[in-house]
Amino acid sequence: MTGQVQARLDAGDAAVQAAYSAFIRHTQACAPCRTDGADCETAARLRQAWRDARAAVAA
Repeated sequence: MTGQVQARLDAGDAAVQAAYSAFIRHTQACAPCRTDGADCETAARLRQAWRDARAAVAA
């Protein structure tokens, strides 16, 4: 694998990890997410951002 390809993969993985971390941090700190067991509006947006980041890396 060339350096450019590896750098792109690493950047994609970092974006996925950052999006996932933001989602998890929010759901751990958000009272409605913890209490209701369902995503609040912000959590839904963060979850979709994580899914979009995963899809971009897989493409």
